[in-house]
Amino acid sequence: MSLVAVPPLDGHGWLRRARPLLGTLVDIGVPAGADQAVQAAFAAIWQVQQAMSVFEPASDLSRSHAAAVGEPVRLHPWTADVLRLAQTLSAQTDGLFDVALGSGPWQLQQDGEHTCLVRLSPATRLDLGGLAKGWAVDQAVQAAKAHGAQAVWVNAGGDLRVQGLTLPIALRDEHSGGVRPWAELADGAMATSDFRAGARSKLSGALHAGHLSVVAPLCAWADALTKVLAQQVPQRHGKQGLAYDLLQHYRAQVWVHEPSTSSP
Repeated sequence: MSLVAVPPLDGHGWLRRARPLLGTLVDIGVPAGADQAVQAAFAAIWQVQQAMSVFEPASDLSRSHAAAVGEPVRLHPWTADVLRLAQTLSAQTDGLFDVALGSGPWQLQQDGEHTCLVRLSPATRLDLGGLAKGWAVDQAVQAAKAHGAQAVWVNAGGDLRVQGLTLPIALRDEHSGGVRPWAELADGAMATSDFRAGARSKLSGALHAGHLSVVAPLCAWADALTKVLAQQVPQRHGKQGLAYDLLQHYRAQVWVHEPSTSSP
């Protein structure tokens, strides 16, 4: 399942636009008349796609994959920030969150004011699909606000952030196509991931949650945590363990819609 943003007041007084980006349909809503804010939000998402998608030949990741082992590749500042967050998450989860997907080691180096990516093995391949989409949503919200939007929502195929309004949320079933009301979100972010059999998203390793949603202040945090918490669902009783520590650190909450049927 993925999230669906339902516009308030049946859409009256709101400007809503959607475009295919980041491998999904990105839906953005702002108050009517804030056209420049919508354009700025889409421009931010496009920039993230150009810099971080492995499907863009000139992206930072694609250039690094084409470079020789040990060769520093200069990064867009946003890519550098996302990779630093990836390093932090990897350290916090003992490597469970891994943008290299176990392919090999990598590191960041400073070249004056520039940050560079260095692959340390010919097999190393990075993929920011588990983090960059949420980051793009955050950048889009910031861009819309900077261009005058008093309120905004950005929904990128299940990664959602809302600022300045309360937005009703529905869950869409990828299998049956049905939609059901679920919650409301105000001034925060939510990410939903579906790892059940037949879903588009996949994770290696044992799963404890097949379908879950995470709410956090930033969409990048919520996006990343769905991948970790699918494998580390907190215990119902007690306040300990990796999942609990992550939820506390990122001021997040998790809902398990359906436990995994394949977990041990």
